Amino acid sequence: MADVLGDAVGVVEGLAIAYMAILAIGLTGYVLYKPRRDGVKAGDFEIVVVSKADGRVRRSLFETLRYHARRFGGVTLVVDEESPLLGELRGLNHVKLVVVPRDYRRDLVGKGRALNYFIERFVDPDKWYVFIDDDNIILDDNFLYEIPFYESKGVYVGNGVLVPRMGRSKIAYVMDWVRFLDDITLYRFFTGLIGRPLLGLHGELLIVKGRVLKEVGFSYRSITEDFRFSVELVKRGYKTWQSSTRVLIKSPNSLLDLLRQRGRWFKGVITDVKHSPLPMKVVVGVRAFFWSLVFTVSWLMLPAIIAAGVIWLILPAGLYYVTAYLYGTYKAGDPILVFTIPLFGLIEASARIYGLISVRDFVVIDKN
Repeated sequence: MADVLGDAVGVVEGLAIAYMAILAIGLTGYVLYKPRRDGVKAGDFEIVVVSKADGRVRRSLFETLRYHARRFGGVTLVVDEESPLLGELRGLNHVKLVVVPRDYRRDLVGKGRALNYFIERFVDPDKWYVFIDDDNIILDDNFLYEIPFYESKGVYVGNGVLVPRMGRSKIAYVMDWVRFLDDITLYRFFTGLIGRPLLGLHGELLIVKGRVLKEVGFSYRSITEDFRFSVELVKRGYKTWQSSTRVLIKSPNSLLDLLRQRGRWFKGVITDVKHSPLPMKVVVGVRAFFWSLVFTVSWLMLPAIIAAGVIWLILPAGLYYVTAYLYGTYKAGDPILVFTIPLFGLIEASARIYGLISVRDFVVIDKN
């Protein structure tokens, strides 16, 4: 019995130490990094939405188009020729419609295929492009003041900070607040402080100079095109910054959609990371595999950890996630959700298993 207890504690200790190192990195990013800005706005930029444009995203898509057309004076929408909503989208005010022909590059998939067509046919090397998803709402224009500063320093790629907004599942909404906490800590360290996106980039508020898009492109088959794009940037030595601009993201409407979404991310990342340099493999590997294990194993082995008197091992990692989830619970306005927190690590771990077993192609979830 003592040997089993010792082995259990040893597993948790190893995971906890690895994750404490990651948390220290995140804290460093949070404290030390502040994005810089110029006194004038960027003038030559384009907001670009890429969408499947079917019934599952209709409401969020039209909301996104109306909002950004009004706020920024216009928006570009890239859709496939076979998109079910194509007829409704033609002729919208202040919306430039780009239609990807059905016979274009059938070897590519999903959003990456549409992006590659747009880059090949419409991108100006001297212009800035700001890519968002069809459920995104950009909350401020800080990024427009940051572009001139970073361009003067030879930095041509930026990324925003994700903020969840409520869908139909309160649990998925609460779980999404980890993405916000990750952005202002871990991603801030890599994307911002050291300027190397070793954890990847978000497709939401992806800010890129046209000439970089022309050079790198999206001409590779991937179900996580934003991560693969970051792989290519790291290989080429491009620097990045993290913008202070926050962008609302719609949380999944159900736990099944959350499993599909997280499963696609995991499957895509572990498929694409093999193309990355060694430092990126190490960072992504630790992050992708350990966090759900730490959270899940911590709860499952809690009696053994208490009995051994080493509860301190799981506190840093536990507090990191519990902080995000408690804040998400507060934002959801439903205190009873606190009692579901112990299940979240198990849900995330299940999503990884689901991704490995079931995900074969690009997955579009319900965003209405």
